Amino acid sequence: MSALLSPATDLLDELRQLFPFELDDFQIRAIQVLAAGESVVVCAPTGSGKTLIGEYAIYRALSQGKRVFYTTPLKALSNQKFRDFGQQFGPERVGLLTGDISINRDAPVLVMTTEIFRNMLYGTPISLAVQRYAYGERDDGTEFSEGEVDPLRDVQAVILDECHYMNDQQRGTVWEEAIIYCPPTIQLIALSATLANSDQLTDWMNQVHGPTHLIDSNHRPVPLQFHFANRKGLFPLLEQTESGQWVRNRRLKSKRPNSHEPSWAGVPDIAQVVENLRQRDMLPAIYFIFSRKGCDMAVASVRDLDLVASEEERQQLAEQIDRFCRETPEAVRRDQLDALYRGIAAHHAGMLPAWKGLVEHLFQQGLVKLVFATETLAAGINMPARTTVISSLSKRTDTGHRLLTASEFMQMSGRAGRRGKDIIGHVVTVQSPFEGAQEAARLATSGADPLVSQFTPTYGMVLNLLQKHSLEAARDLINRSFGQYLLSLQKLPEQQEILHTRAELEEIDRLLGGIADEDIARYEKMQAQRREERRILRYLLKQREAEPDPTLRLLAFPHIHAQEEKIRALEAQIRENPAHQVGKKLLGLREKRQRLLKRLEHLERQSDSVQELRWQQFMALVGVLQDFDCLQEYQPTDSGEVVAALRGDNELWLALALLSGECQGCAPHHLAGVVAALVSEAPRSGTYSRLRTSGLVEDVLHGLRGLRRQLFRSQRQHQVFHVPIGFEPSLAGIVEHWAQGIPWETLEASTNLDAGDLVRLIRRTLDLLSQIPYVPHLPAELRENARQAQKMLDRFPVSELI
Repeated sequence: MSALLSPATDLLDELRQLFPFELDDFQIRAIQVLAAGESVVVCAPTGSGKTLIGEYAIYRALSQGKRVFYTTPLKALSNQKFRDFGQQFGPERVGLLTGDISINRDAPVLVMTTEIFRNMLYGTPISLAVQRYAYGERDDGTEFSEGEVDPLRDVQAVILDECHYMNDQQRGTVWEEAIIYCPPTIQLIALSATLANSDQLTDWMNQVHGPTHLIDSNHRPVPLQFHFANRKGLFPLLEQTESGQWVRNRRLKSKRPNSHEPSWAGVPDIAQVVENLRQRDMLPAIYFIFSRKGCDMAVASVRDLDLVASEEERQQLAEQIDRFCRETPEAVRRDQLDALYRGIAAHHAGMLPAWKGLVEHLFQQGLVKLVFATETLAAGINMPARTTVISSLSKRTDTGHRLLTASEFMQMSGRAGRRGKDIIGHVVTVQSPFEGAQEAARLATSGADPLVSQFTPTYGMVLNLLQKHSLEAARDLINRSFGQYLLSLQKLPEQQEILHTRAELEEIDRLLGGIADEDIARYEKMQAQRREERRILRYLLKQREAEPDPTLRLLAFPHIHAQEEKIRALEAQIRENPAHQVGKKLLGLREKRQRLLKRLEHLERQSDSVQELRWQQFMALVGVLQDFDCLQEYQPTDSGEVVAALRGDNELWLALALLSGECQGCAPHHLAGVVAALVSEAPRSGTYSRLRTSGLVEDVLHGLRGLRRQLFRSQRQHQVFHVPIGFEPSLAGIVEHWAQGIPWETLEASTNLDAGDLVRLIRRTLDLLSQIPYVPHLPAELRENARQAQKMLDRFPVSELI
């Protein structure tokens, strides 16, 4: 490990001591911010060296006897950082927390998923269960007391890697909570891909956390060159105009093939694209295909290609593959073993983690030259390549077929170009039946997408906040979300109109000078009376002038004089009225004031209805929790503490199931099957399993159906539509049989689920089982059974290899 920082040395000297190469300007500026004790947002392209800023924060903390948390969005990425930092800083200095794994938890450098960090920040007696699980027991086997557990002790900085995951619809809330709740004494280092609104993210962090600086860089240490592949070959995608602007190469078709041509006309074979890459020395490459089946078919389609460059490489490759086959035969992907020996592999979520780990390791060494991968490979895993190939510019999603976003395109493109190895990185877009060069050029020249807020209250959030805060304080925290900040910017014109309207009302009130409404009403009445008396006077004068008899005209004078006196007396009363100082403007001001009041009421009602959306969601959850006696008014009950200590898509549903008593009498393998039904994702259409649940598990699940219906009714009544109530008994038998010791090969043969999906199902079950022993108010037997079930399930190839 490099020498630690010396407090007495100059900053630039320290950097030269730590990093024996020239740092980029954005890296130096970010480090200067950290050295000044403030937080920083670093937005830079993938592969530009953002991690180095986090490494500096680690070196600094170690030299000062402090601690650093490094958070990531993915367990796989956390595992990778744990390994990398262990080699860099020494294994005794680095720990790992990923929910169901706890290694060296008191280490000064602690790598964790962002959810674990958020759970620590709740800092409530309820969340002690989570913290106690994270920090385990003393060496003598006794548990920490509540007062002793301080997960943030001596923490100087927290690195939020892949911070653009705030855009993730399912999990983005976690990042916002982490930033809102993090104590201002801790520096935050937010590392993100390029964002269109990085300034807004920084300004929001300034408001909710503390002084934060933006370091924004578009510099790539390895520049990218964009290509377009069609049936005729490989061509430059872009050309530069005289003004320096990059546009689509005019020699490429701007549209997909004409309607009279077959839809696949112009689409190149995968083998043709790969051969072009090899001939132009553009390997190793990641070839992105947006389906697991597509990746597997691509491997089969290049069965005649051998990409291993030399006999020495072939020997190294064979030695490592052979060792893997000997040591972990259950994890071998037999149908792709021959391709792996030829330097070709697939990588997707349907594969076993151990096999994917082998592919990653071989690719990082440069022994595997081509990986067909789904886009999940672009999400943080360190597998840089010389070239990335993007097979299609659109993909299927839950909401239909759509074009890639600019950020998705940039994330995949950013994997091209290995710092220190490549002078240029290559990005190849491919003609498809649906998109051509025009769409490719648009994405290649587009700026990044903006960061949006996915902040959504959950049952766990409600209970953890109400344990520590009053309802009004919780409301303030909810209103500090990034979503509220963005909303305030969008509503700025309305807010300015509200301020302008209020200012006009204040001016009208100043002119009215505190005049009582009774005086105004009397003043207006006298004004109306004066107008009527003047009309009578005009009538008398007109009658006198029209009278031909002089005697009668003289007789009219007393009446006219009396009328004039009446008017003069009335005018005297008007002058004495306090409203007279405003005079003729009074009626107009009164009418204008009424119009402005109505407008202000409308604007404020409109603004409140939008701004209170998240608070309305919060209070709707409160209503459901009260229905199930988890809140007594606004204080968590014992049942509420169970809900708050759990993590999941619907913590209330999980808690109700565990508290129902239905699991009494379950053996550990039975409990594993029940838990699997609670946490399983809905399987794809056509999924089957020949492994059935036992009669006891069937009875338990049948008993839970009524409870689930009650929760459905309550959520519907309170208009809680964003929280699912997971229940998938069809796959529970798989987990129950695995807990009973069925061999992996038998398990795989009993279902058409991909191996990776099987592992994910069992690991989701493990995640909840690992929480149960540390949740308060649950029966001791249930806790012990959860521990035993966890041991039964956590075996290879399900167990994670760190």
